[in-house]
Amino acid sequence: MPCHETITCPRCGRPFECRVGTILQCQCQEVVLSEAETAYIRQQYNGCLCADCLRDMKVAYTQANISSS
Repeated sequence: MPCHETITCPRCGRPFECRVGTILQCQCQEVVLSEAETAYIRQQYNGCLCADCLRDMKVAYTQANISSS
């Protein structure tokens, strides 16, 4: 398996470098997600999202939970 791969974010359509082979250096490590936030994202998207979309989805999860309270 290659260490780095350019993939397209399924949410925004922008290409980004996924570093699944060296996950601690991957851009997704910039965004800390709870288990609930991760599950929320996985319900809507398959595969990796770019860091910007992960941040946006983290906010969307929070807003969805505030609205339902």
